[in-house]
Amino acid sequence: MIQVEQHGSVTVIRMARAILGRPLYWTAAYWLDGLLIDSGPRCTAHELVRVLDQVPVRQIAVTHSHEDHTGGLAALLARYPSATVYAARQALPQIADPELLQLHRYRRWVWGAPEPVDRVQSLDDVADRLCTPRYTLRAVETPGHSRDHVSYFEPSLRWLFCGDAFVGGRDLACTPEMNLFAAVSSLRTLASLRPERLFPGSGTVCRTPLPELLGKIGTLVQLAADVQKLVAGGHTTDEIVQMLFGGEPPLRWWTFGHFSAAHLVDACRQYNELVPPTGLTLPLDTAEGRRTRRPNSSTRRPSDSGDRAR
Repeated sequence: MIQVEQHGSVTVIRMARAILGRPLYWTAAYWLDGLLIDSGPRCTAHELVRVLDQVPVRQIAVTHSHEDHTGGLAALLARYPSATVYAARQALPQIADPELLQLHRYRRWVWGAPEPVDRVQSLDDVADRLCTPRYTLRAVETPGHSRDHVSYFEPSLRWLFCGDAFVGGRDLACTPEMNLFAAVSSLRTLASLRPERLFPGSGTVCRTPLPELLGKIGTLVQLAADVQKLVAGGHTTDEIVQMLFGGEPPLRWWTFGHFSAAHLVDACRQYNELVPPTGLTLPLDTAEGRRTRRPNSSTRRPSDSGDRAR
């Protein structure tokens, strides 16, 4: 299943495997001025090629090596053999050998396993800068969701293509690979850029990104503080999961435990090992504190199906 939307000069292409006409999980690619950011999963690769058939694809920029962002690369390069693919240096081994991703069964079923692609150039080789005839995008390191994650920022228009560095909605679960300290640091980096348009990995474009980013920082830091208090009170991980989340979410069961609230609690524990307890709660007189006291998108509306914790 594919949906296409136009946001000014940016074409948003949302992709998902559909069951009975309903998408399981949206992921997005963005096209602008001959540059494609991410390639979606393998299961929609040929649909993506058909959507792009009437436009040039001269460059492809990857945010990270996960299969729902790189699965379309092989089909795209078959259609656009002269296109240059760029990714962070840390992502190159996984793109060349997807077996390194150690895909779980549900990931193979929902998105499909990528084909190996070795025609990928490191962003280091172009000094983290991608140029099109009309735009210049700078690569920004944003680890946390994965070690190899980068975002792309167009400074003149303040467009930010952030992949999965920002995921909307309340976080209920995460994978064991999640690094909360790195994720919060990356969100602060993104907020410091003061973007005016946010293009996340789900394809749900945000027109007021700064409150969203600051709100996400505040909720994650507060969650770590809540976990710290409960740990200090002698509660076990299972008890903390029940107290903070009301138990494990359904995502825990259909991912066979890969995503779980317990992993999120563990990520908070690891965060708290690095951050002094006095730094866990935002001061109310800071910009982040003021932002997080206001309603934000995490509380105003339910999460889009493509914005749930990954």
